[in-house]
Amino acid sequence: MFDEETLRRAKELDEQWRQALAGLYGSETHGTPTTTSGIPLLPIYTPNDVADLDFGTIGTAGAYPYTRGLYPLQYQFQPWVNQQVMGYGLPEDTHERMMLLAREGMSGYFGRTAFNLVFDLASQAGFDADAPESRGRVGQSGVSVSTTEDLDILFKDLPLDRISASLIQPVTSNVVLAMYIALGERRDIPQEKLHGNTMNFLYASFHQDRFNFPPQPSMRLMVDLVEYCSRHMPKWNTTNLNGYNIREAGATTVQELAFTLATGVAITQACVAEGLAPDDFLPRFGFQMSMGNDFFEDIAKLRALRRMWATINRERFGARDPRSLQARMHCHTAGSALTAQQPLNNVVRAALHTLGAIIAGTNALQTSAFDEALSIPTEEAATLALRTQQIIRHESGVTTVVDPLGGSYYMEWLTSRLESEAYRLMQRIEEVGGFIRAWQSGWFRAEIAREAFQWREQVDRKERVIVGVNEYVKEEDVQIPLFYVEPEVERVAVERVRRFKERRDGERVAAALAALRAAARADGEVMPCLIAAARVEATLGEMMGVFREVFGYGSIY
Repeated sequence: MFDEETLRRAKELDEQWRQALAGLYGSETHGTPTTTSGIPLLPIYTPNDVADLDFGTIGTAGAYPYTRGLYPLQYQFQPWVNQQVMGYGLPEDTHERMMLLAREGMSGYFGRTAFNLVFDLASQAGFDADAPESRGRVGQSGVSVSTTEDLDILFKDLPLDRISASLIQPVTSNVVLAMYIALGERRDIPQEKLHGNTMNFLYASFHQDRFNFPPQPSMRLMVDLVEYCSRHMPKWNTTNLNGYNIREAGATTVQELAFTLATGVAITQACVAEGLAPDDFLPRFGFQMSMGNDFFEDIAKLRALRRMWATINRERFGARDPRSLQARMHCHTAGSALTAQQPLNNVVRAALHTLGAIIAGTNALQTSAFDEALSIPTEEAATLALRTQQIIRHESGVTTVVDPLGGSYYMEWLTSRLESEAYRLMQRIEEVGGFIRAWQSGWFRAEIAREAFQWREQVDRKERVIVGVNEYVKEEDVQIPLFYVEPEVERVAVERVRRFKERRDGERVAAALAALRAAARADGEVMPCLIAAARVEATLGEMMGVFREVFGYGSIY
């Protein structure tokens, strides 16, 4: 990357720096600094630290291996999408928040407003609002959706063919997509015109304590969704490779990078085994990544992710379509970095996370509100989070140059180091038996738990400073407005589901669920059966009940 004379001169300057350092500080040392992943760092980087780096691995923006971004002009070509997460209470409550942020200038793809919608704890676990298991969870941490009627209220007066809907639900991905397709049909909008994203992360139990099916049927359902959409829904993004939740569970940056890519490789392998060509489905895969407190490491992580995804898909899977090689990513500022203590400090944290994501070239972005360590965001906090993105976009100047840190000795060294560490960890997954085995055995969970425990100990020992938590602590109680979901929400949601079930044709629902059960047991395609069931008004809980009956429950196996 550099000629011999440049490297020689750099060594001379490096020696002068060391002499100046010794003259000022003598032998005094404060230890070796590290990134949050524990990568040891030098106090300064020079051309010699990247002397072996091939410039081709950095490249230029808009070209393979996409280290520097997916587009030649990046944000001058297309600003990132303001994809704020929203969801609470009843569908009409969340609809109101959707309209608020749309009015406040929340942007989407090419003028298409993007709604990032999270479902409540009951819906995410696969139960209707009226189920005994849902008590106390209805409308909490997301919007209550049990029926196509709920979806109709949620998307009231919104043209489904002119918006983008990200449906945030892990294990119920297939079911909720089927319900959304049925809603579109009722509005005379065919499925091929629907835009949006399905999370399709039925693998969530490998890093989180949440309901899941066992690994094999989970993988089967994910592949079934990918296969169906590849044939019938060309504008729908099928799979969200979710590094964010892995990081929130306590993983390091390296683990987030390696485990997310390993998940993508495993799903790709399973799709290919079913006869799908990589270029038929990879363009509709995307990433959801965390942006946390280690500013430079997280920027380097996104650059490494783009390079690794492009390389893996071209060299391992033989993909040739440029879209198959491009790691499209949504970034979510780290919720785990927010503190309940001195919550206004979170405004600064979220702004730094947001700035890092933008410098790194994210394609879509959610900025956490400062009160999220305490409650669902208030309207004021949600608006301020959106304003954070808008101020950085229009007032900071960082969007005028593509990959502004590209070429930095430190950034290029760190990007390459994260890449090598992630590949090493991915090889370790193969050594323990591959992705499914690592999931079944609890290996993933154990690796993440160890790092989370170490982080906690570092905080307790004040080796890692958290402002307002273990340093700069203030005793006074700071009062900020908090958002509460009214208890009445659950009563209304339960009554609504019960009336819905009473009005419909029970015999048609029973027949549709029987067909779904047969397909699930026979290892057949389930998406067509799910859509047929949604058309005759089977509920989310009833369709998920069939899957629980056939596949069973699972977390670690």
